[in-house]
Amino acid sequence: MIPGSNAAILFEPTAYDTQVKKVMGRNVAGATFLEGFVRHAEVDRYVGVTYGAEAAGVFRRRVAEIASNDPARSARPVATLPTNALEGLASVGAVFLPDPQIARFAESRRQLDQRAYSLCGITHTISSQGAMGLLCDVLTAPVQAWDAIIFTSKSVRDAGLRQIEHHADYLERRIGARPANPIQTPVIPLGVDVARFERLGRDGAARAALRNRIGAADNDVVLLFFGRLVFHAKAHPVPMYLGLQRAAERLAERGVRLHLVQTGHFPNTTAEAGYRDGAARYCKDVAVHFLDGSDPELADGSWAAADIFVSLSDNIQESFGITPVEAMAAGLPCLVSDWDGYRDTVIDGETGIRVPTWLPPAGAGGKLADSYASGSLTYDLYIGYASQSTAVDVAAFAAAVEVLATDPEGRRRMGEAGRRRAREQYDWSRLIGMYQELWAELAARRRAAAEIAPPSSVRNSRLSDPFDVFAGHATMQGTIGTRLSVDPAGTTVADLLALKCNTYASGALLDEQGMLALVEFVRGDADTLGACLERTAPDQRLRTLRTLGWLLKYGVLKLEMERGAGS
Repeated sequence: MIPGSNAAILFEPTAYDTQVKKVMGRNVAGATFLEGFVRHAEVDRYVGVTYGAEAAGVFRRRVAEIASNDPARSARPVATLPTNALEGLASVGAVFLPDPQIARFAESRRQLDQRAYSLCGITHTISSQGAMGLLCDVLTAPVQAWDAIIFTSKSVRDAGLRQIEHHADYLERRIGARPANPIQTPVIPLGVDVARFERLGRDGAARAALRNRIGAADNDVVLLFFGRLVFHAKAHPVPMYLGLQRAAERLAERGVRLHLVQTGHFPNTTAEAGYRDGAARYCKDVAVHFLDGSDPELADGSWAAADIFVSLSDNIQESFGITPVEAMAAGLPCLVSDWDGYRDTVIDGETGIRVPTWLPPAGAGGKLADSYASGSLTYDLYIGYASQSTAVDVAAFAAAVEVLATDPEGRRRMGEAGRRRAREQYDWSRLIGMYQELWAELAARRRAAAEIAPPSSVRNSRLSDPFDVFAGHATMQGTIGTRLSVDPAGTTVADLLALKCNTYASGALLDEQGMLALVEFVRGDADTLGACLERTAPDQRLRTLRTLGWLLKYGVLKLEMERGAGS
């Protein structure tokens, strides 16, 4: 197969690691993306963009581990580049960021070459002030039409673009013109290894073992919630408990017993008390079980043992929700809230049932946002307060439980439809192709689209050249006509270089050989700053200017102050 469009992957190890102490959705998304990319991308090499040798080593090892079972992929070169490697990044064509901070990297790219490569970020949670700020920055940062932020669901794209438009409203009132959003904003969902979850869902031995562990008879119906057990930031469990109790009371008359398995982890004892006390209080007629999601046997067995997957997400920090896709791949019908990415993934009546949700009218949350922005509310309280006013229809949920619990054939049919949908729409083998198609489209735009705000002498408008901004601090500033001479009473370059406090800026100066050559230029006939530059290679001229300041600072050179300076 002919290699397709490639991207250098910005690799900060924790963003692609599911073994960190506090695993979040972005960790899972990053790790599975990297695995999917290595296994399915048709590229000539794997390229990481890293900060330092340690991260570069981790990238190389991670790629090697993923590719180890495929000789063809194992044979592909693996390279790592620093963030300022213009030629290397240009040869790849795009840089993939595991978050939406393309504005920050656009500032760095502007100092190199804005047409050299595209930037492609992706959203996960966007409800934090920081994440929303990153989206708003695209209105003023030097991003281009050949850059993109991928949104993982239609609803999160709507939310992100709405926030950007609110910021555009402010900028229009502030400066009298409305800035346009130039970047591409495609929707590409997160993916899963569908074959893996199909195997888990069909594991009869694991199903029997876990159902035996929780005391579920063959005719009992087991509902599974899988994920973080945190009521303020994921899915509040009480509406689920209330609906299950209603369903259990009606199903008892028909001889159907319900089990609820909640597989995950509690972040703290407060969360654990909320779940356990809520279950005891609100769904007394349901057998409720909590399983440790960090135990692979229990986690994998949960998918096999369940009959129905359930998740009543009600939180604004959710954006896609990978677990319903995993559930579909495992062959489970999905009983979920009609919320965020679930609205894209679960087809109501075909692969599961979506339960209606409700939000207060716009305007009711303004004070919440203001309090969070000012620091009066923490992020956890902000999203928690919002979730407390987000409703999931308890009665509709209870009715859906009753329908699915009494229809084994319907569950089987939905489960098979879910498997097909997961295989056709959400397997990484398909989605990586969508990434590569996007990168190819961005490359075409990079060749044809007009460049926005081409670089000028001011490279970074928010942090400019200090010798420009602070010019008024000095008595005078160098010009090409500034006259220089060697101070006969001055010290030597070698003597200055012997003291560490004189050399901490060596990375910005000429090396010792270049310094000595510069002194000799001045000693000869290069008696002006301009003449020194003419003797210097073009790519060393900025270093030469800074080195002249260094030589003047320590008295190796001297200058004649221009008449009228400082007046």
